[in-house]
Amino acid sequence: MPPRESPIQRRRRQALNNGVTTYTSDFSYICKNRPNRIGIIAEGDSWFAYPRKWILFGADINVIHHLEDQISGTNSVNLLRLASNGDEAVDMTSGKQFKKLYKILKKNKQYIRIIMFSGGGNDIVGKNDMLPLLNEYEDGFSYLDCINLPRLEQKVSAILLAYKRLIALCEDIIPDAKIVSHTYDIVKPWDQGAEFFFGLIKTKPWVYPYLMRRGIPEELHFPIIEYILTKFGEALVALASDPAVGNRLVVVKTQGTLRPGSKQDWLNEIHPTPAGFKKIYTKIYQEMRRIEPSLPS
Repeated sequence: MPPRESPIQRRRRQALNNGVTTYTSDFSYICKNRPNRIGIIAEGDSWFAYPRKWILFGADINVIHHLEDQISGTNSVNLLRLASNGDEAVDMTSGKQFKKLYKILKKNKQYIRIIMFSGGGNDIVGKNDMLPLLNEYEDGFSYLDCINLPRLEQKVSAILLAYKRLIALCEDIIPDAKIVSHTYDIVKPWDQGAEFFFGLIKTKPWVYPYLMRRGIPEELHFPIIEYILTKFGEALVALASDPAVGNRLVVVKTQGTLRPGSKQDWLNEIHPTPAGFKKIYTKIYQEMRRIEPSLPS
């Protein structure tokens, strides 16, 4: 009679079969045991980590869910999921999180070929981030007057610095790997947060309350957010084109994929529906297959 598996052995066997794990030690294990697979690390925010409708069950509801469906069990990819809801780009590239990523890259550098990175959205719409970007409304203000442009410029610069830190880390440890990121689509501010378990668990909206706190009329809400997210997207694309970056950063232009305010595309104020995320994922994965043609079709 074969010996019984320990919980860790069972978990690692499943990770080896599927090619997907959230444990760094298991990622090292499956990389060593399946070294010919494409090593991918997915780090980021809720666009990579948003939970299913019933937390563990329900339709695919983020980019990485769709990636798992594509690659799981194909013997082609070893995927480590590090993304977490609410993460900011600045936090992911500093302190404990950055040290953790450094150790992972250092230990598995010969296996990693793509780092998927979703960062910057929470740096703008986060709890302590959105309000400082807005001016108190005064009669006659245009949407541009409502934006604190110097602070927006500082914020975008801080996010780009975070990306540059990640690029430098990859340059030092995994110089042949690519960082694949995306531009956030244009959200339409509305009074709709997240809901789970048939509404038993609810969150507040991310953008709308701060616009209202500044006394900004609703007709100016959308052009304000459109301007902010467009500027960030343009800056990210420009960074990827910078010769100093050396083609290490690939920014997929997903902005404009989803229809602002569409209930078919948007589940709540800043998160797409399963169908909306599938549209975003499809564009990202197409670019990943251009980088690594052996990824499953």
